Amino acid sequence: MSNVDKSYLSGMRTLLYKLGPDLSRGIPLGFRDKWAIKQTSFMGLRIRLRDLCRLQSKLLENQLKRFPERNLCFFNIAGGAATDSINTLILIQESDPKLLKGRKIEINICDIDTYGPAFAKRCIDVLKQPGERFHGLDITLNIIPYDWSQSETLLQLSLERSGWIQLCSSEGGLFEYGSDSDIMDNLNHFFTHSPADARVTGSFIFDRAHVNPGYLGFTEFIGVQIRYLGLEGLQRILTQTSWVLEDFHEIETIYTLFTLKKA
Repeated sequence: MSNVDKSYLSGMRTLLYKLGPDLSRGIPLGFRDKWAIKQTSFMGLRIRLRDLCRLQSKLLENQLKRFPERNLCFFNIAGGAATDSINTLILIQESDPKLLKGRKIEINICDIDTYGPAFAKRCIDVLKQPGERFHGLDITLNIIPYDWSQSETLLQLSLERSGWIQLCSSEGGLFEYGSDSDIMDNLNHFFTHSPADARVTGSFIFDRAHVNPGYLGFTEFIGVQIRYLGLEGLQRILTQTSWVLEDFHEIETIYTLFTLKKA
């Protein structure tokens, strides 16, 4: 389910855990994955996805209504199967289908892994077929090899789409595994050429002193190297950038979802 190391939850493993035991029936799994998908700890992953998609769709709906002439672009860092970007588009379409018509829409998955992004591309291809949800929409999914420790690529990507509505997101990625300097560099590089109304959304985990104790043991068991950044950790990093915390909310003493805007 990944072509890179197992020190983090890959896009496809994360998708598997979001599906849960019922929807994952028939998929050949190892012992740890069989055990993991039955745990209530992963209910938080499903809530995280649901709430982030709701947050992003509400944010983008306001911009799409204000600027009907602008195209829409997602930069999804460590995006894996891009479930947050795809489901955000579904929510917008269900709310007001006119908002997506007549404009170019891009999902740019920036990831070192290729399995999750390849799966996401197949999903978009199917959803654009006649009779499917995205039929008739101008949606492109780009797979961009991306190491967040070499984040200069974001400079060029955002410059090429400078007139677009831009959303940079990382659900369960950069802010849950990246170092302070990695997070800072990615934020600063995205800031440089993105428009004034660009937003950053994502998730991070409570600090060790406040995170659900069961989650600590759980992540150690499945062998991932999670970072317990916490709100104070994010705010410390933001002092070295030109982004400010616009909104945040907590999920089950594990995850915090957030939105950043330009200062």
